Amino acid sequence: MSSELDSRLQRLKTELDDHSRIARHLGLDFERPIRSLGDGYPENSISLVGKIAERILKELWQHHDVPGDPSGKSLSELIKGCRPHITSSAVLDALRDIQLLRNRAAHDGYSIAEEDALTAIRRLLDVLMWFTTTGSQVLTGDVPRLVPAVAKKAEFLAGLYLTMGYTSVKRFELTQYTVYQLFSREVGLRIEYVELMLSRGTDEVRQVLASTGGELLKTRLPKLTRFLVLDPGDDPAVSEFEDYRVVTYDRFMDTIVDPDAHYSSFALAEARERMPLSGRLLTTDERSGNMTLSQVGDAYELLTGTAVSGGNLLVVGRSGSGKTVLLQRLVAAGRDSDVRRYRFYFDMSLKRPGESFPDFITRTLAPCMAVDRIKVFDVFHYFARSGSVVCALDGIDEAVTEHTLAGFVELFTELAQVLSADSTVVMSSRVSFLEDSPQVRRMLDGTALLSERLVQNLYAQGVDPLKVPRFSALRLHEDTSPLEVRLARVLGAEEPLPDLLWRHVERTAAEAGLADRMPQLVAFFGRAGLEGHTSFTLIELCNELGIECFTGGRIDFESFGLRPLFRPADADRVAFAHSAYQELFAAEHLRTSGSQNIARPARLTEQLRAFLHHRSRHERGSDDCVLPAGTYLVGPSHHLMLREITAPVRFDRYAVTVRRYNEFLAAVERHGSAQWDHPDMPPDVSHQPWLERLRVQDYYTNPTYADHPAICLSWWSAYAFARFEGKRLPTSTEWEAAARGRDGRLFPWGDEIDLEAVNCADAYSDRPLITYETWLEEHDQGRLRDAFPRPVHAHERNRSPFGVHQLVGNIWERTSTVLADRGESVICGGSFDNPYRAVQTSSKGLAGFRISSNAIGFRCVEEL
Repeated sequence: MSSELDSRLQRLKTELDDHSRIARHLGLDFERPIRSLGDGYPENSISLVGKIAERILKELWQHHDVPGDPSGKSLSELIKGCRPHITSSAVLDALRDIQLLRNRAAHDGYSIAEEDALTAIRRLLDVLMWFTTTGSQVLTGDVPRLVPAVAKKAEFLAGLYLTMGYTSVKRFELTQYTVYQLFSREVGLRIEYVELMLSRGTDEVRQVLASTGGELLKTRLPKLTRFLVLDPGDDPAVSEFEDYRVVTYDRFMDTIVDPDAHYSSFALAEARERMPLSGRLLTTDERSGNMTLSQVGDAYELLTGTAVSGGNLLVVGRSGSGKTVLLQRLVAAGRDSDVRRYRFYFDMSLKRPGESFPDFITRTLAPCMAVDRIKVFDVFHYFARSGSVVCALDGIDEAVTEHTLAGFVELFTELAQVLSADSTVVMSSRVSFLEDSPQVRRMLDGTALLSERLVQNLYAQGVDPLKVPRFSALRLHEDTSPLEVRLARVLGAEEPLPDLLWRHVERTAAEAGLADRMPQLVAFFGRAGLEGHTSFTLIELCNELGIECFTGGRIDFESFGLRPLFRPADADRVAFAHSAYQELFAAEHLRTSGSQNIARPARLTEQLRAFLHHRSRHERGSDDCVLPAGTYLVGPSHHLMLREITAPVRFDRYAVTVRRYNEFLAAVERHGSAQWDHPDMPPDVSHQPWLERLRVQDYYTNPTYADHPAICLSWWSAYAFARFEGKRLPTSTEWEAAARGRDGRLFPWGDEIDLEAVNCADAYSDRPLITYETWLEEHDQGRLRDAFPRPVHAHERNRSPFGVHQLVGNIWERTSTVLADRGESVICGGSFDNPYRAVQTSSKGLAGFRISSNAIGFRCVEEL
């Protein structure tokens, strides 16, 4: 062993000796990793560090009553289970580093060096330092001298200074109500000290000083770094302690945070007229993960109740439903509250592309926190996870890199950093990414169905609610919209939201002298919205729109002609006053210009789709069944996409009928089918319907069913039939584009609910089948036994903008889009035995090439 290594091991041994109390309590030998490394076995040293970390986490697991038995858990599982109860990001990082190093040491092929083992031991020291210094009795086994309330305060203050990079120099528990702590850190060539005396009142402090001769307070440190922290209600203006900054515990964070500076960074909702909002609060059972309705009432009172009692909450409501108003009111109320006075508001739409969540928090809070910029997020992280602040994250769905499941999981992984068993984090979103449950779905109003409600499992797959401690959801009722009410009052008109928004945009542009620039405004802001750019510099706006957009030639927010539509984002940037404005511009850009010059990936939301449909409602369709080339909006509400149709095709007006298919069978009988068959079709495949599967045995011979769709056929047969008629099967994109039209509608006839327009399971039941569970109950009890395909020309209103009939419901329709390696094709549209929520223009499924079903048919397209 080299002398350099030996000296480093001696230093580490000395540091580990400071934690002998923990070692004795846990029955561990902390020096074994050092001895193994000294003997030349770094991998054994890392393994021992991992075992010590496991032992520590098992102790924490049992102390906090984490569900399950920790004895058989891996280090990774132990970290996940204890994570909600560890407030320090440094400790979490240290544990993860130990886990990674142990994984490397346990696998062949990785070279483990002495430096790796030294790193593992140092990270173990970081863990031990935290629990020793914060006074936690969990790992030391000491009998606490301090009363629990004082011990908790002392632990919080010690953790705060450790988070800011200090180390503990001295700690004395002078009485059961008084504790003295001294911290230090190196800053360049300087050593900074912070001295804390925490006690319940001035009388207690005087008694302590009298008993110790006052020696503790004779440290000659500057007043700014010496704190006397008293219970709330005590008089901090005490002349005999003039060398100290005397503060009450509930206001100690004023030495770190300037709340007024933070409040000034956003427009407080309390300045607006408070419109009553109602909602439904659903809470999650931590063991089962199921959500149940707990309260119904005033949304702000429900929100405030959560903030006061503690817990993490997701506020869900459509665009303009008042989510921002609620969150800003909650944060502003902290100034006058005795419970969680310190509250932070973050507008997630201002998170810049490519900016990490920690960087965004740092940029937002640095101006109002008296800590080194590099420590801003660490301190905020500590505040949030310890439950000492309320953290409001507004519009988290506006901060995703892409509107896909992966995009939301990526964002939620970042946000989860600040969630703990003690945190109070309130998030808002226009869509719910919580895991679906029967209780949630029963809350949905089937008479006001939206695409968001049709697809319940939006963003939650892969996100386990059990990993989000004490999580609940507040779903706002949609019968009120503060944005609609506010605009209606300003404009003196009662109209739907998109019309009010457009009227406001036009009036603002006209008052700014920019009425003739509307096409340019639509192109610029619409394209920016689609590309995910939500904030703009004033110089950027001047360059794009011209200096005439600013009065008096001054480039500042007060002079900006379109100011009523915007709000300041930071010193030199602005953002729309509400995301709905930019979504409206994006929808209008798609409606008038398509997707030209739009960078991928485009940012597409359900609200944008709804605006596009509404703004296009007066445009005339066609009746020639021709799908023109162009750009179309496709995909479910949680994954909307723009896709190009490069060449026009003519769709069959109706699905292929029994009559047409019988003509094909007659031709096959005369000439065989080789000339129409797919080259990969297996030799044992027959184009005859699978009679055994048919629910009506004479379906293909009884004239009653001649105009019913051809069913119980394989994909190979559909392919051959299309070639027989000189056509082909449509791609799934062509099929959806033909059903949705250029405006991205939810159903071929529009967005409105019309149970009479479609053959689906709800037509055979005596109630709306809103949830899967309701549908399954109807199915299992036989109430859907009469559900069956109807003639292809039935339901006249089930007609797409291009004249194609009955694209949703009745039968699923096969397409030419296949997963060849799986032997499956994409099917579209839903069928007679699916509930109404599943028969929409974006509905898709998979069916094997050989699958023959009463619910699957097809139609053809002709290339033009």
